[in-house]
Amino acid sequence: MAEDPYLDSFRPGEGFPSGVEYRWSEGTGKDATTMSVSAPVYIEKVLQWIQDQINDETKFPDDDDEAEALRVFQTPAFAALCGQIFRRLFRVYGIIYSSFFGTLEALAMAPHLNTCFKHFMFFCTEFGLLPEREMEPLE
Repeated sequence: MAEDPYLDSFRPGEGFPSGVEYRWSEGTGKDATTMSVSAPVYIEKVLQWIQDQINDETKFPDDDDEAEALRVFQTPAFAALCGQIFRRLFRVYGIIYSSFFGTLEALAMAPHLNTCFKHFMFFCTEFGLLPEREMEPLE
């Protein structure tokens, strides 16, 4: 995370949309540990996790082997992973809107954020990537 005293001022559980706290889980299965983090730390962890997923060639195969890529892209596991990526990105948008929108407005960046979010939502709606319960914090 960029060294920013403002971002460092958030305590675990702070900076999320009203009435919501997203927790971060490390590990899988019985070894998983869930922890309370601040919104800026959550964003950092989500973006790192997404990068790790996309860079994992077993999950997102290289286009050099078209048959393998097609096989992976048609699996239920791939669809579930994409859904998880988009749910987490949606949560990042929720955090940005609830905690940082005023700053983005002051920097004249709000129209850009709104356009990105609108296209993101059109894509998610078109392909059914977000369950209704995920959208409740923005209402």
